[in-house]
Amino acid sequence: MSSSPPDEVGSTSITATTTDPDDAMAPHRSRVTWRAIAVSACAAVLLHLPALFRTAALNSDEATIATVARMMRHGAGLYAGTVDRKPPGAFVLYRLLEPAFGSWTLAAARWFALVAIIAAAWTIALEARRRWPAVSPLAVALLFIVAFALLPAEDSRAVGFELLATLPAVGAFVLGARGRTVLAGIALGLAALFKQPMLLGALPLTAQCLGFAAPWSRRVLRLAIAGLACAATITAGLAPFGFHEAFSWFAGNGDNYLGGTRLSTVIVVGLEQVGTIVALTAGIMIFAALAWGRRRLPMDLAVWVISGAFATAIGLRFVLHYFNQLLPALVLAAAPALVGRQIFRRRWPRLAVVCLAGAATFSMITVLSPDTFHDLPNVDRVAAAIRERTSPGDKVFVWGQAPEIYWLSRRDPATRYPHVGFVTGITPKRPGVPAYVLSMPGAAANLLADLQANHPAIIVDAAIASVRGGDRYPLATSPIEQFVHSHYCATDVIDGMTLLTPCTK
Repeated sequence: MSSSPPDEVGSTSITATTTDPDDAMAPHRSRVTWRAIAVSACAAVLLHLPALFRTAALNSDEATIATVARMMRHGAGLYAGTVDRKPPGAFVLYRLLEPAFGSWTLAAARWFALVAIIAAAWTIALEARRRWPAVSPLAVALLFIVAFALLPAEDSRAVGFELLATLPAVGAFVLGARGRTVLAGIALGLAALFKQPMLLGALPLTAQCLGFAAPWSRRVLRLAIAGLACAATITAGLAPFGFHEAFSWFAGNGDNYLGGTRLSTVIVVGLEQVGTIVALTAGIMIFAALAWGRRRLPMDLAVWVISGAFATAIGLRFVLHYFNQLLPALVLAAAPALVGRQIFRRRWPRLAVVCLAGAATFSMITVLSPDTFHDLPNVDRVAAAIRERTSPGDKVFVWGQAPEIYWLSRRDPATRYPHVGFVTGITPKRPGVPAYVLSMPGAAANLLADLQANHPAIIVDAAIASVRGGDRYPLATSPIEQFVHSHYCATDVIDGMTLLTPCTK
């Protein structure tokens, strides 16, 4: 069912709504050259330096993924011996990189993600040229690359789930637009294996399937086959990890991540985060407004923009890197304004470029000094002490939200949990919610059972204010306090964090 002509989907609506006066000024269809691709690649590398050579994590997600991947390498089964609420894609990628790159795994993953962003940029650029021949593919690719370098370092240069899902998500939209709906379903499934909300890409794919110039029965059949392809891809991706257990984590069964929602908190957090995104992406929005101020977006693109906005809002936390799911659609919506030198001949396009340059400059400053703009815990000395006082193969435990300690010390957790968020219930953008209110059911009992079965060589009490507000859940009032008090004694304090080792009789 995927053998229709490439331009069949939405061809009538696109040609009817995207005629641009500037198109007549273009003498011929814009070309893509290796020189243009090289220019975009160089720009991408420059925008991501020096993060590409940084071995430390830029946020807790990077450290968590790397820690889980190393546990998998040492024999822990994903969703059994080590767990997280995310799909397996990112963990598998890190698992493949870690044996080759070791302590440089985070940097290697950033290079991998950067290549994927460049590939996604040119996929969008070629789709823009197909829809609007006068558009400059290089300008579109550069706008895409800059778009993914506008957010602070922890949200744009760190290799997170949304970033890794970008290329297959873009591929799903473009394949669907070109009539390759089965392949689009497969690509959408791959994107969901990196980040669950990417499944909202099914909405633009639905619009594309139903937009064919064919009998309704064929349109619905095409949609059904694309959906089956997506479901089969997700099933195949989860199956190696025990489908029932993996799907339970994939679907968030029994998880309290969506809990603790208070209208006042959601409004405050939403306004703060959305306001920040609007400020940082103002240049893209200006281009999009110039492109569509007097016209109507093609149906599939409009649905893609809307679904991307919904994807950022799932969970009502509005974390900045969630907005990476919206950026590809915004760039494609802005593409018709990127016509040759017309970009710089008017006041509003020049303002858009100034806005982009300002946001990119701010973002680069956060890359050069990530500790200034992001609450990164100072755990280097603690990790070094653990590495010196333990042997390879020893396991440790950190009470506190600091998975970086596991990664930097090169020691695996003595529990299935790479961080204590499942136990404490402390999650991003939920200020004021007391500890343990949003705990995952059974997490405390599982943690205690793990510690009793695998007595750690060292326990680190990192529940202090300077480590992501850990003073909200001190060890003395934790579910494992009795176990720790009975078996461990404090031996050292480094940068405010207490190291405990088994007591000697």
